[in-house]
Amino acid sequence: MTGRALLCLTAAVGTLVAGIASAQQSPKPLQFEVAAIKPGNTNHLGAVTSTKGKLFQMVNVPLKSWVEMGLSVPDYALKAPAWLDGTTFDLDAKLPEQFLNQTGPNQPVNEKAMAERQKAMAEMMKNLLIERFELKWHEVSGSVSGYELVTDKRVLAQPATLMERLRGPGGAGWGRSSVSGTNMPMSRLAELLGIALGKPVVDATHLTGGYDIKLAWRPDNDAELARQRQYEDGVDNLPDSAFTAVREQLGLRLQPAKVPAKVIVIDQINRQPTGN
Repeated sequence: MTGRALLCLTAAVGTLVAGIASAQQSPKPLQFEVAAIKPGNTNHLGAVTSTKGKLFQMVNVPLKSWVEMGLSVPDYALKAPAWLDGTTFDLDAKLPEQFLNQTGPNQPVNEKAMAERQKAMAEMMKNLLIERFELKWHEVSGSVSGYELVTDKRVLAQPATLMERLRGPGGAGWGRSSVSGTNMPMSRLAELLGIALGKPVVDATHLTGGYDIKLAWRPDNDAELARQRQYEDGVDNLPDSAFTAVREQLGLRLQPAKVPAKVIVIDQINRQPTGN
């Protein structure tokens, strides 16, 4: 073999190795295997998300909440078209094996695993929004007034049962005046309270593990209060605010704090998704 031929062969091998290394360093984007999207029911009270085995479902969830989940940004730090909040969709999606292998029942159940699961779910939602709604955005830095979630005199929130912990993170439901879920870490509770209050809430309880949460209070909006009275009994007996409910029902407290936050600005999102 001549020197020139050897040089060409060496270059080719180098290119091949570099290509293999590049492929290994760029894993396939995490996506739902199947995702069926249909319009939500605007008369349905509240929004619900749940995971059952390989199936991930969202019922009557505003498109704004899809964006918040996909970009891991709460309502108070999202600048988006107003119509996103009033446009709801349902989602039936099949979770990929890659996700199940990383976060399934055979994986350790702890806060780190919960955070990894949430991160993976966000990536799948983000990729779904980009593909089906042509989502585009940019990010700026800032800080906003918010709250810290701290323990009060006696914690009343109930830890998740052993079976719930073994099953992993449960589903969560939330509305304008309620938060509920099973095996929910305090960081997730703080996040959902932030959504309900429209201001950032950070977890400063130092409580580990998951908790079963059932939190409800009277809406401060007269129209929403009248609407809830049509569907539920005892609404007038609920605490008058989220602050009172957190203290009386969970033994926790919300105290004012200055919270740094990234602000996401939506540049483009379609009103309707591409076909299923």
